[in-house]
Amino acid sequence: MMVLWGKWCASGFLAVLLALAGSETALASFTIVSQEEVSLKVTGYSGLSEATLFKGALKEGKEQKIDIFYQGLALLVFDGGPQYPVILGEPSFLVTITDPGHPPSFAGSDENDCFYKLLTGEKTATGRFDFPLLMVEARQLLEASFSIRTVADLMAMKERFHVFVRGHYRDLRHSDMLMRLIGQYFMMHEYVDFHVNGAPASDILVRYRKEVIDGVENWIRILNPYIPEYEIVNYCISLYYNRSMVTLAHRIAARFSDYAYCPGNILKNIQIPEDVSVFDAEGNKKGVVKNFSDNAVLAFVSDDCPVSMVETVIRAREQAGQGKGTKLIVLPLQKLSEKHLAMRRMVADSNMLFIKDEQWMRKAPKNIRLPLFTDIAIPMLTSNPNCPK
Repeated sequence: MMVLWGKWCASGFLAVLLALAGSETALASFTIVSQEEVSLKVTGYSGLSEATLFKGALKEGKEQKIDIFYQGLALLVFDGGPQYPVILGEPSFLVTITDPGHPPSFAGSDENDCFYKLLTGEKTATGRFDFPLLMVEARQLLEASFSIRTVADLMAMKERFHVFVRGHYRDLRHSDMLMRLIGQYFMMHEYVDFHVNGAPASDILVRYRKEVIDGVENWIRILNPYIPEYEIVNYCISLYYNRSMVTLAHRIAARFSDYAYCPGNILKNIQIPEDVSVFDAEGNKKGVVKNFSDNAVLAFVSDDCPVSMVETVIRAREQAGQGKGTKLIVLPLQKLSEKHLAMRRMVADSNMLFIKDEQWMRKAPKNIRLPLFTDIAIPMLTSNPNCPK
């Protein structure tokens, strides 16, 4: 299968709310038809967030019209992994899928035709569409960064990334390229050996960490006219947390503590039934909440708030290291999922437990400022007074 666009491997977090239907975004309309029955998701982007614009099954040979408030580059994502870019704008057009293993074709969209010709290297591609040319330029910049090996190469390439994003943000924001560029920006540090002759090998790690922290600071400076600082910091944290590099993710959170949060209500208290069941990561029941009221900390976690998961893992490690048998009970703000359970594998001791009572989950407050840890007090849970303001 020809790979036209590629997949960003270190996927970042999904924003809770994505304002794709803002004043600058018009209604886009296109029709899609597949020659075989397939499941399709259409993903759109806004800054460092992504959202599902459409999800459904396409019947064989039946046209499906899709109307969405979005303009920019979206991805057609099929079950099994194949994904293809499509540029959405105001004029309606037809997308035809022969099967998910082959790129789509377009009728009524000269811009997408131009885009795919550029992606496949056809010399006949015209240059009258600026957005496809920018997307291809961004991809070429990504590819150019794969071969760097020296500190000098790294510094020069980072500056190219800075200049490119600063100069083109308004066009890049409605594409996956902004996230891919920043993800690759941090990955480049791992291509380079920071060792200096005569210095101990441990200095490599020190320099590496410093470059990462400096990189986060650079992106805050470049992007904060457009994106809130907490989104930038959470995104950078996610790049390392999603690779199980929790300690480095925590260092980012500690360095940029003023922005290491996900917004929401700072709660005064939270009611929780004392008979809510508590389980381990394997699904074994370990009791109910009241059994742990004297020796446990409750952690509120959202799988789209990376800093909440990072700080929960760090808190669990600290408690395990104290050797007092204190449990950390995770209360996810969504249905308990593998993303939540994965935190347990990042803690050496078995002190992390989970609440998965779906009836309670439906009642639990969702719009909570995170991270949030509380001591368990039945029937009342009082929020941590040290929660960031």
